[in-house]
Amino acid sequence: MAEWGFKTLEQKYGVTIESEGEWYHPLQRQWKKSYRIISADGCVWEKGLGSRAAVKREVLTWATELLRIKKNV
Repeated sequence: MAEWGFKTLEQKYGVTIESEGEWYHPLQRQWKKSYRIISADGCVWEKGLGSRAAVKREVLTWATELLRIKKNV
């Protein structure tokens, strides 16, 4: 299920964005989440993205390829 804010990216580009879990960053003294992107054909596109902005940047960088995969599936 899509997290808030990723639903539009998932619908438009045919990707699934999942949380990989949380980890503690000792230098920043806070918990961080990491995400992975799965393309429409079910292959893991990218893992270990550390922010929501990084997820969006990755999807937009590879938008043409992701749309081609979505069209062919």
